[in-house]
Amino acid sequence: MHTVGLPRTCLGFTNVLFLFFGFVGVVICVWCAINTEFFRDVNYSVTQSQIVHTVANFVNLKLWVTPLTTILLPFAVVAMLTSCCGILGAGCQTKCAIKAYVFLVTIVTSIVFWFIFITCIYNVYSNNDKTRRSLQLAILNDYGKDKDLFTHVWNYVMVNYECCGVDGFADFKESQWMKQNPGKLFPVQCCKLKNFTHLIPMVTDCQTQKVPKLESFHMIGCFDALRMSLRERKGNLIFYIILLMVAYFVVVSFACIILRGQPLVGLPVGGSEEGFTFVPQRPNLNTMTMPSETSLENMMFSEEPPKKVVRVVSAANPFQTYKFTPHDYRSQIN
Repeated sequence: MHTVGLPRTCLGFTNVLFLFFGFVGVVICVWCAINTEFFRDVNYSVTQSQIVHTVANFVNLKLWVTPLTTILLPFAVVAMLTSCCGILGAGCQTKCAIKAYVFLVTIVTSIVFWFIFITCIYNVYSNNDKTRRSLQLAILNDYGKDKDLFTHVWNYVMVNYECCGVDGFADFKESQWMKQNPGKLFPVQCCKLKNFTHLIPMVTDCQTQKVPKLESFHMIGCFDALRMSLRERKGNLIFYIILLMVAYFVVVSFACIILRGQPLVGLPVGGSEEGFTFVPQRPNLNTMTMPSETSLENMMFSEEPPKKVVRVVSAANPFQTYKFTPHDYRSQIN
């Protein structure tokens, strides 16, 4: 296979997949923004899967006052635009499309890396006080709102990491959630649960105890619980970072190969793509060109006189003719 053919095939196939996923994301966002119940009814009747309800609920969450569909929709459109540039560059080898593809991939990869590994993971792993205070402030002002993304994510963290609040259940004191739920000290997610799906606590009055019992709720804060979990899984984090970097450099390398029209590492002098090897080989004397000591000035050219061609027409068949050169016959006779 030609050296440029493999990068074109891999890049084209990968971008076709991302174009499909981006198109599905755009359809889901637009459909849920128009009519969420219709989306649930149609897709659940076809798939019979609870994932439909999960996707519909997640897309309809709000980040502060902004619906999540208005945030996810531009990302899906950017993914489709990036994939279109990649497909056009890999299929037609259009330089402008390849350059735009490399630029968009770099921007998207940088944003994803910064948000996931720096903003979310590193700040928690390094025990950043500013991040801790920001989360506590978010619990006081934003936790408990209807269809709120922060509330949804924080409930998931408290249930799955068996923790409560940022530093403990005292973070919910004087919060907006406590004003909406008088008489309760903390959400049910802070309680030790015997049923995680339906949020059934082991102790019935876990939320309303005047003096909370240690065996009824989780004492550890979620910030410390997440930090300990990250420390235990730091090997996985390093693997994901390396995987993201390798994927990025492979994509950019393939794009550069298509842009140049040749491999990034050139072949040896006198080598070919079929016979490429790192082992030294003996030079082929039959294919070597020897320098000539003659020149055009020292060479004499003789012009051959024109040959006489005789055309003979058959008497029996006028449409049949013969051609011969008398000079050739004369030379053979002599």
